[in-house]
Amino acid sequence: MSAVVAARGLDVTLEVAAGERVAVLGPNGAGKSTLLAVLAGVVRPDAGEAVLDDRVLYRQGGPDTRWVPPHARGIALLAQDPLLFPHLTALDNVAFGPRSAGARTRAAREEARRWLTEVEASELADRRPAQLSGGQQQRVAVARALAARPRLLLLDEPMAALDVAAAPMLRRVLARVLADRAAVIVTHDLLDAVLLSTRVVVVDHGRVVESGPTAEVVARPRTPFTARLAGLDLVRGVAVDGTHLRDGAGRLVEGTPSGDLVAGAPALAVFSPTAVAVHVAAPSGSPRNTFAATVVELEPRDAQVRVRAHDAHDGVLLADVTAGSVGELDLHPGREVHLAVKATAVTLYPA
Repeated sequence: MSAVVAARGLDVTLEVAAGERVAVLGPNGAGKSTLLAVLAGVVRPDAGEAVLDDRVLYRQGGPDTRWVPPHARGIALLAQDPLLFPHLTALDNVAFGPRSAGARTRAAREEARRWLTEVEASELADRRPAQLSGGQQQRVAVARALAARPRLLLLDEPMAALDVAAAPMLRRVLARVLADRAAVIVTHDLLDAVLLSTRVVVVDHGRVVESGPTAEVVARPRTPFTARLAGLDLVRGVAVDGTHLRDGAGRLVEGTPSGDLVAGAPALAVFSPTAVAVHVAAPSGSPRNTFAATVVELEPRDAQVRVRAHDAHDGVLLADVTAGSVGELDLHPGREVHLAVKATAVTLYPA
């Protein structure tokens, strides 16, 4: 599919293979939900085309305009809110799709029971939504979506409204029922992407800025947003030779290459915050990369504290230190520091 929605600044192209699960990541306001709305038929794009299984869903911006209404697209949308019919039992909520497609009541209910069992909610069949927890309602909503036999399933932040106890169970259910199904999953949570998707697409300012297999994108992020999501530090620059790049501030960054670096071509340096040491004075000694920065935030994380710092060019750098180090170094927002990472802990690869 391709879509341009000028009022929302969206201009994207997306492909989903048969049985492929694609996670769409991006910051708030990036255009992720608009992308789903266009596919679902809720938002009409100014230009673009979508084809599902050789059937045109829409074609806009040209002489041969086409528009298939939402209910006829063969697409199911699972939103943050389960949106169950309050006057129907869980069983009849799930049976709604088959009934709408013309199935007789008995056959539709048999299909609904099968899907409730599939999402581990068969015991909830006779309850109404008001009698269900948030996690239970979302599982019933998953069953209802799948009972409609969609050719493409859209999930918009399916775990966002759930508490920490309910989310793991829904992830497990989704991981099982989405196997070999075409699905587009919008999420802010890297864990959802890792567990539920085979490919990741990153959207920012209405454009696709990164795409690739999930494991590769997590291990080798190419945008600051993805690096932060993966909990890694990312420095952009231009390759100087096979083991060095020079960033926008003119700093030389040394590392171990992963892939052939071409002098003068864009390159990236990635390293873990756990490999970064924080110093009040510029360090000396063994070869290392050093970044002057200002602490902007201290975030407790179990036994460690994550230091978030900005350099002079507003680049974000992360370091994980012990609580004792925070006290010893008198770290606080506004504190000028030097972040150091050994070249052996830095991976360089072409951008």
